[in-house]
Amino acid sequence: MIHQNANASLNRRWLNQRQPASTIWLGKYCVAAAWLGLFLAVISPPHGSGVSVCWFHACTGLPCPGCGMTRSLSCGIRGMFHESWEYHPLGLFVLALFVVTAAQSLLPKLLRDRLVRFIESSPKVFNTLYLVFLILFVAFGTARALLHLGDLAGSR
Repeated sequence: MIHQNANASLNRRWLNQRQPASTIWLGKYCVAAAWLGLFLAVISPPHGSGVSVCWFHACTGLPCPGCGMTRSLSCGIRGMFHESWEYHPLGLFVLALFVVTAAQSLLPKLLRDRLVRFIESSPKVFNTLYLVFLILFVAFGTARALLHLGDLAGSR
């Protein structure tokens, strides 16, 4: 019981922290990842190049939680929203997040500072959104891998 209360207290403290919320959403690593993701989305063929870049899939034969994300982003950036959803349901959300994160990095410092203050004024909301996204991402990946594993077992 004491262990559960300590975990709940730790979770509440993390959700309410101010600095990590803005760092998670607008930090330099997020900006770099957003620009790189957008670059890959633009240069990648929407339906893939025929070469798998997923080491997890290559090693296990199972899709990882992010399998299909590059193709999803590539389709999404070209307005092929249905195909984007088919490759990865969270791809359009990630694309929107990348666009906003990259775009904010081009804003004047005054506007970026306002955005940081806005995020830091509601750390619980932004940290909860981040946590929900991570849970959805892992849950989707796990469910897809289990379904794929079931398909492999059924085909034997």
